[in-house]
Amino acid sequence: MAPKRGKTYRTSSGKQVDFGALLLNNETVPALGNMNVNARGDEIDPAGNITKSRETVMREYNELNTMVPEDGAIPEGAGLQADDDWQDWQPPITTPEPAETIAVPAETVEVQAEEKPKTPTGGLAAAVAAAKKTTEE
Repeated sequence: MAPKRGKTYRTSSGKQVDFGALLLNNETVPALGNMNVNARGDEIDPAGNITKSRETVMREYNELNTMVPEDGAIPEGAGLQADDDWQDWQPPITTPEPAETIAVPAETVEVQAEEKPKTPTGGLAAAVAAAKKTTEE
């Protein structure tokens, strides 16, 4: 059987290349990589012998990955009766524990408040306004 001739392409150096003929002539050559297949897609062993044809591989794949959902039988329970009182269920009410309060002398609080520097929290206009107020005082 003569290889099927496909469209020929011209390379930048002016040579004619027929990719269809290249594919057909080299389809039994092992492909590069770690998938253990030839260029056609057949699974091969380390010696290069075909262990599973491309058609078998595709048939197995299509049997496992169908687009049509198949409804199987609904499995019966293990003999346990389900209680239908879930609508009456209320979540347990938990009260949060009060946080521990630490007594701090009033003098310490006042000193900390006085040491805090006044920094403008606004934009440029607030910073300029704060600077003007300081110079006026």
